[in-house]
Amino acid sequence: MPHHPDSTRFQRLFEQAPEAQLVLNRAGNIVAANQAATRLLGYPRDELTGGIHITAIDLEATPADVDRAHGQPEERLPARFETRFRRRDGTEFPAEIHTNAIHTGKDIEVLTTVRDITRQQQSEQALHELETQLSATIRHAPLILFGLGPDGVFTLSEGAALHSLGLQPGEAVGQDARRLYAEHPAILSAIDRALAGEQFQSEVKVGDSHFAISWMPMERVRSQQPGVLGVAWDISSLRVAEATTASERDRLLTTLHSISDGVLTADTTGRLTYLNPSARDLLGVDATAVQGQRLDEVLELEDTHTGHRVLNPVAQCLETGMTLESPERVLRRPDGAARVVRLLVSPLRRPDHHSEGVVVVLHDHTELWRMTQQLNHQATHDELTGLCNRREFERRLDEALRTLDEGDTPHALFYMDLDQFKIINDTCGHQAGDALLRELADLLPAHIRDSDILARLGGDEFGLLLMHCPLERAEAIGKKLLATAQGLRFSWEGRRFDVGMSIGLVPIEGPGRNLPEVLSQADSACYVAKDLGRNGLYTWKPSDQILRRRHGEMEWVGRLRAALEEARFVAFAQPVKPLNGTDLPLDHVEILLRLRGEDGTLITPGAFIPAAERYHLMPEIDRHVIDLVFRQLADYRDRNPHHALIVVSINLSGQSLAQDGMLEFITSRLSQFCIQAQQVIFEITETAAISHHDRAQGLIRALRYMGCRFSLDDFGSGLSSFGYLKNLPVDFLKVDGSFVRDIATNAVDAAMVTAIHRVGHVLGLRTIAECVESKETMHHLREIGLDFVQGYHLARPMPLADYLADLAGQD
Repeated sequence: MPHHPDSTRFQRLFEQAPEAQLVLNRAGNIVAANQAATRLLGYPRDELTGGIHITAIDLEATPADVDRAHGQPEERLPARFETRFRRRDGTEFPAEIHTNAIHTGKDIEVLTTVRDITRQQQSEQALHELETQLSATIRHAPLILFGLGPDGVFTLSEGAALHSLGLQPGEAVGQDARRLYAEHPAILSAIDRALAGEQFQSEVKVGDSHFAISWMPMERVRSQQPGVLGVAWDISSLRVAEATTASERDRLLTTLHSISDGVLTADTTGRLTYLNPSARDLLGVDATAVQGQRLDEVLELEDTHTGHRVLNPVAQCLETGMTLESPERVLRRPDGAARVVRLLVSPLRRPDHHSEGVVVVLHDHTELWRMTQQLNHQATHDELTGLCNRREFERRLDEALRTLDEGDTPHALFYMDLDQFKIINDTCGHQAGDALLRELADLLPAHIRDSDILARLGGDEFGLLLMHCPLERAEAIGKKLLATAQGLRFSWEGRRFDVGMSIGLVPIEGPGRNLPEVLSQADSACYVAKDLGRNGLYTWKPSDQILRRRHGEMEWVGRLRAALEEARFVAFAQPVKPLNGTDLPLDHVEILLRLRGEDGTLITPGAFIPAAERYHLMPEIDRHVIDLVFRQLADYRDRNPHHALIVVSINLSGQSLAQDGMLEFITSRLSQFCIQAQQVIFEITETAAISHHDRAQGLIRALRYMGCRFSLDDFGSGLSSFGYLKNLPVDFLKVDGSFVRDIATNAVDAAMVTAIHRVGHVLGLRTIAECVESKETMHHLREIGLDFVQGYHLARPMPLADYLADLAGQD
């Protein structure tokens, strides 16, 4: 694995872990041990890691056991078991062992956590004895029913609890109670009170037994003197149970003092009654000083996006009695420091279900949040200039288009291209070109507002969105930008260059515009500005190209409908291969779409998908593809019944995700063609999943319940999806090809791929790298640890029918 800044942190976590941890090599020798391990086992670190085999200290392990576990880590690890360990001084102790494999390149090491469970076993033995005692007590009815005559002589003495007094049932009848218990003043006093006619309850101790006694005077019957009837319950076990409860309470407090999450409790008025050390440290407060304060005073929470103060959910939990979980919030400490936390607030209830307050659990998300923020910034900003990048610019432009209502002040879109930039690059090198771009990026923001969006789109191209800016004002700003560029006298190593810029301006008036449309118009207007002499501004007008554009798109609509009717869509297949050969059962092919034109030529999706999306033909096309692929898979299965089933990955558009009836269509086709759900992986883009989040969740969960799997395609192209990814039920994460192509030469791309892969594995997802086009790219992806790869370096797409025919021809 390449060096990563997190490696130092992970080493510290290992070293400072409270539980003993050992790292074993494949042969079973101890190669690393933390401080807790050396203390527990009594070895100096050098001796412990100097070649000691695990069987030397694990008394129940054999070399054969070690060879089997370490030789087959995928089948036998992780594992948990109990054994006996021997310390250096020869003493032994029972131990609970947790083992897991650590992949280090092509080899593995085994992380072994050792916990001394001596006290646990002692506690379990004591608890077992207590349970036996209690169950025996219950079976034998632990009470005494007794009666006293007016002279204090026993007239009745029954019950299994008599045995605890050394008596047999009926043995005390006829004996004087005062004489029998002359050494127990509390009993003598109670006898006198009861015979005097007082009804009451008391508790006495006789020997080692505790009794709760109800004294009930009997009424006079005829000429007989009144006596006393009593019931004595042996509550010795209750007193033992109370002691056990106190022990459990102490254990609970010990646990709360040991966990890393902050835990607070409050009474029914919302005032703090308890906080554990982690909560004290997280809040940065003195535990004694904050006792009794209101939680809304102790927990000062802010929105992570706006910085505005937000109410904590304690009051709502107290009011509704429901468990509540908050999103990430900024926790402001008294010393001014801030942490990012998530809160889980749950009601505390007594056995009678009445509220007793709330418990608040604080999860510290600070490091994860900072990492996510850094990744989001890297994904949305240009590394060279610090401006927004193309992906972020297009996302925000698309949002502006969708939220512009009729009657709103129009937006203005600039597409700006530097004139003669290539000359500077060619004559002075790319360093000079980069310096010019940075200098220009510093100058242009002076003429726009904070609400406007300036971005570097790539190369020497810039984009600018002026929010709610009339055309006349936009043209005036454009002229200032031209003057700024023209006034820049760029110098490099003693040479001076004049700088110019061409601008295409598109006014965006009213709703109904779409992203490809306005970007194409701005690009065309910029080229017109260049054709008219450079260093100028050209404003796009509808009369210039709207008829041609609409005619072209409408023509595609007709051609697509004809292609659907004539079944001229062709399914291509491109293999998706395990990178390290460890996930062969998940080997599959992605279905790629081609359109056979009227003249027989194959047309790639980039030519017709935009028109299909604009005129909502994608659901029809997706249904056609599903029907086509399932039919071919069923035919292959019927012709080759002994061959393994083929797993395919089919793309679903955002329109299909949002369409009613798509779930029913897919399930009906699975049934019609007898396709097993495990054979199908559906690919959805992160943009589609986020745009249609609720419907996408419903469709994905239903199909995954049936056995289908899902892959999130082009991940990284938006990165707004990091907040949604935790809640999207997908199985695969496909890294966007724009990060993969140049991974061997671009450090930022390599960092992005590494980060996405790590986040995916934390969430339990398999990662796929697309657009793998070289051996060097494969090498870097293997070092990062990607699970699957796809691209021209492995195989070019081929018709699915040909791919299946090749498989059928193999033995």
